Amino acid sequence: MNEFLIVSSILLWAVVVFNLLLTLALVRRMNNTSPSGMPETLKVGQPAPDFKAESLHGETVTLASYAGRVVAFVFASPRCNPCLEEMPKLEALRPKAGLAGVELVIVNDASIADTQAMADEFHLTLPMLAASRSANDFMDSYKAAGTPFYCIVNAKGKVQATGFLDNTWKELATAWEAAAARPVGKKALASLAPADGN
Repeated sequence: MNEFLIVSSILLWAVVVFNLLLTLALVRRMNNTSPSGMPETLKVGQPAPDFKAESLHGETVTLASYAGRVVAFVFASPRCNPCLEEMPKLEALRPKAGLAGVELVIVNDASIADTQAMADEFHLTLPMLAASRSANDFMDSYKAAGTPFYCIVNAKGKVQATGFLDNTWKELATAWEAAAARPVGKKALASLAPADGN
């Protein structure tokens, strides 16, 4: 009987400790989200974090590689069905965004081989970077809480817009498509992206 009580007490304490650890993990996770319950993202106007990633050509790419240009990093994963559905749309949007002065770049949460396979499968000509979360902090430093996610960095290296590919992204894409359909000056093109805060 004594052995039963000892084993029961030990198991009870193990359950209490496990519950405490789960509670602490939940509190920590809640502290990492904004008051609205959405994961925290980079703030508009703040300097974009530097990064290192590998291009499909084997080059190491950093934020400085895009200095003086507006770039929309679209974070994706080959294991993400919504990402795969977006690939043909992003490929079609690339030239129109380019006419609006925005370079689209896919940042893939995968190895260089898996990123190349994804490019081949969808016949992508978009620039693609391999930045697997397990080996690279690019996606974490840009606070990409999931995929597909985007972050637009302006020519001054500051965050211009960020979020999931939702209605805001669709509005940007529509504006870039409209700009491509009609000739406009550089000032008008610059007005197509959200205010950059600086």
